[in-house]
Amino acid sequence: MLPVNRTVTLREAFALSNSHETLWLLEKATGLTTTQLRLADEYVSLTPEAKNLFLHMMEQRQQHIPLQYILGIWEFMGLPMECQPGVLIPRGDTEVLAIEAIGFLRNCPDESIALDLCTGSGCVGISLAHFCPAAHITVVDIDITALELAKKNAANNGVGDRISFVQSDLFENINGQFHCVTANPPYIPTEEIAGLSKEVRQEPVLALDGGPDGLDYYRRIISDCKQYLLPNGGVFFEIGDTQGEAVASMLQDHGFRDVAVIKDIESRDRVVRGRIKG
Repeated sequence: MLPVNRTVTLREAFALSNSHETLWLLEKATGLTTTQLRLADEYVSLTPEAKNLFLHMMEQRQQHIPLQYILGIWEFMGLPMECQPGVLIPRGDTEVLAIEAIGFLRNCPDESIALDLCTGSGCVGISLAHFCPAAHITVVDIDITALELAKKNAANNGVGDRISFVQSDLFENINGQFHCVTANPPYIPTEEIAGLSKEVRQEPVLALDGGPDGLDYYRRIISDCKQYLLPNGGVFFEIGDTQGEAVASMLQDHGFRDVAVIKDIESRDRVVRGRIKG
């Protein structure tokens, strides 16, 4: 433990964790920016309160509490998203899904409409609203806790007036048709849940467990979504990196065209997309 009543070196702080995490935790503890911390060279003065907060957060990390839950906010598509226990954490992998859907919506007519299933924190739906200013987005989650957080994130990012929030088990409470449907559904096979990292197991099982083979939600969405798509409408899924072929085959078997598997920055299968016939 570091003594409270003295200057703390950044080197001492970094020794407790990796440097990026330490900077983020020091930002939260001190209120200083990363630039200010780096300009402090090797020394930064922590008040007793700031030091106690920093050490408490370090203890949380040692207990495998996800960094995003500790910080309470995480960036997605350059937008700040509040994070809280009980709701899936926004991840960089999911930005591939958002980028593909944004590109599609921008080629749709003005005042396009989109449906984001399994919205969690709302990160995908909020990104669609932010980067497609003429679009209206409906975001859906079965969990009211997730929906309330999505509402807060939408308001904080100035797009709450163009997003509708619906508590629903997928399409159960949805009416109408949309230019596109996006989903980052649970896709971890049930038997693999116990083997996930301790950090990931802190996230809600409801948002992780995709059934025996991880594909239950894709089957449900693909079997129902055609009736909710306008002519030439598109569907976009985030997938596990071994599920591309299976999900693409499901779309093709249900008559979707232009089916493609999109890779992430590390060349892993990450998104599957398809369109219905016009």
